[in-house]
Amino acid sequence: MSFTERYSRPSPATLVDGWTIKPYQVTIGQEPIAAPTVAAADEFLPKLLPDSLTHPSLVHEQADSPRYAFAVLHQGADALWLNLYTWVYQAILHVQAASSPLDAVAFSELTEPLIGCVWELPALVHERSAWVRHVMTPDRPDLDAYLADVLPAGPVGGP
Repeated sequence: MSFTERYSRPSPATLVDGWTIKPYQVTIGQEPIAAPTVAAADEFLPKLLPDSLTHPSLVHEQADSPRYAFAVLHQGADALWLNLYTWVYQAILHVQAASSPLDAVAFSELTEPLIGCVWELPALVHERSAWVRHVMTPDRPDLDAYLADVLPAGPVGGP
């Protein structure tokens, strides 16, 4: 198996069904993902949002949790992958993912408990640290600073 870094780029945050989502794209080359593919992914995102989170001991924490998330749309060699990571219960990540064939964009939700591949996980690592820095550490969460703190565009996935 050979390894080559891929290219990641952030996009401006967007509001989806009451959730503020920071999107990222991951591609094999430096070209952005085609607009129709991005639009199809954006249209599918609401299906990946958590329904109701009602863990008995955490209901209060969820009521106080800001509705923020980040998404990774990855145009890989074999398929399109769409991962949505939502911050729930103030400090826990909920993940739902979907995939689509490359040749006919039609996303469907994954049933396997996958969280991301080596090229998608750098966004997760960055977002975890940004959440701690801007939301959990200060006396008052700074959600604007969290939104502004993105993984810079560039190669991802290397050791």
